[in-house]
Amino acid sequence: MRVDPATIPVPEMPLIGETFAVELANSRYLGEHEDVDFLEHPEAVAIWFENSAHLSDLAVPPGLDAAAAAALRETRDATRLLLTQLADGSPTLSEAAAEVLHRASGHAPGHVSLNVDDPRHPTWELHHEGDPDDVFLASVATRCIVFLAGEEATRVRRCVRPGCPLLFTQHHRTRRYCSEYCARKERQARYYQATKQRRGTT
Repeated sequence: MRVDPATIPVPEMPLIGETFAVELANSRYLGEHEDVDFLEHPEAVAIWFENSAHLSDLAVPPGLDAAAAAALRETRDATRLLLTQLADGSPTLSEAAAEVLHRASGHAPGHVSLNVDDPRHPTWELHHEGDPDDVFLASVATRCIVFLAGEEATRVRRCVRPGCPLLFTQHHRTRRYCSEYCARKERQARYYQATKQRRGTT
């Protein structure tokens, strides 16, 4: 069932504390019984980014148009495909998806600067220039590319709870669920099944 993201209460948004690229990949919740695309239209994009502001320094330009929202969804889908292929241990990665990210990152010229405010921990910052919508899309795509090319991307896994479409980054080898919610639901399901079997044998 297709669901309008505007009808989903903010606390129920699938933001599970992951890095930006993984949370972006999870921004379409295609579950067993519902399909919620939190980037479905410009208004939904603004809501999602407003509630994920802690993930990056990106802000949605005022008046983001439908074409830019569509390009953002394409970037998200390409990122999700590549992360899923990494999670599945695929022997090859989609060149078409990589090309989507390349095109999106090229929407605005950019450069990297070095921040030396803290002499013990210099950091780099990414800057794009141009039309606000193009800068926004290029910034999103570039952040996804940087993540996909890093070591953290090799730790991305699928949640093992049946029906859960979310990805997560596995920092502990025993972690198998995207969140405690899914772990709890799976324990409840196992308990229910075990109780049902016991009753069937008595």
